[in-house]
Amino acid sequence: MSELWLSEDLHPYYRKSLKINKKLVDEQTEYQHLQVFETEFFGNTLVLDGIIQLTERDNIGYHEMITHIPMLAVKEPKRVLIVGGGDGGSLQQVLRYSSVEEAVVCELDQRVVDHSRKYFPAFGDPWVDPRANLLVRDAFGYLEENPGTFDVIISDTTDPIGMAERLFSDEFYNLMVRALKPGGAAATQCEQPFFDTSLIKTIYETSKRLSRHPAYYYAQIPTYPGGGIGFMYVSDTPWSNGLNKPYPAGVNNYLNPLMHQAAFALPEFFRRELYG
Repeated sequence: MSELWLSEDLHPYYRKSLKINKKLVDEQTEYQHLQVFETEFFGNTLVLDGIIQLTERDNIGYHEMITHIPMLAVKEPKRVLIVGGGDGGSLQQVLRYSSVEEAVVCELDQRVVDHSRKYFPAFGDPWVDPRANLLVRDAFGYLEENPGTFDVIISDTTDPIGMAERLFSDEFYNLMVRALKPGGAAATQCEQPFFDTSLIKTIYETSKRLSRHPAYYYAQIPTYPGGGIGFMYVSDTPWSNGLNKPYPAGVNNYLNPLMHQAAFALPEFFRRELYG
């Protein structure tokens, strides 16, 4: 029997593959092609429209870094919005904070939530927490309706392809910053320095117009293109405010104080492009 491999081609010059043990889900939802595979080494893997979203083994770098950097920067965050995030991984991390009174997840596709609850049990089914509020709807309208509402916003999105392109636009960043309370902070999925320099630079310029302390940082995730993913921190509050704060209850598997600080140290070619 021949081996099965899940291959992802985001670029014409770059391909990555994971060895598949078996296919668990293959469904065309109202919005996208959703698949879950059991893969060798990386465990269960969520794939949307042919693009790997997360694996059991290496999601820690993504979920811990996109949530804790803004959460730690803000003093006692109470209301949090997660744009996307239907897998529940970011929600799990947000709910570790005892100060959180409500965590709203604005996810377009209910089926992402349904399948993730079944196939990613390590997230602990955070949806049953009474502070979690799932809204199955488009995030743009919700942001428009809620100015000045959230202490932290986490944009846990897919890549800028198809419908998700709008989540990387000036319009989205304007709405996101408008929905923050004074002193609030946002973090967005912001692609990969080697492959997406131009897009990241555009988003940074937008973030610089909208906030006083924008900054790009990144984490190592082997199953993402190039082995890592970046994030844009957008706030009038410096990210460094969170460096000396204690972590919330529970165990970190990726983030520690040294990783927190090092994540903002950029390779020279990219630092030069981004900051001049």
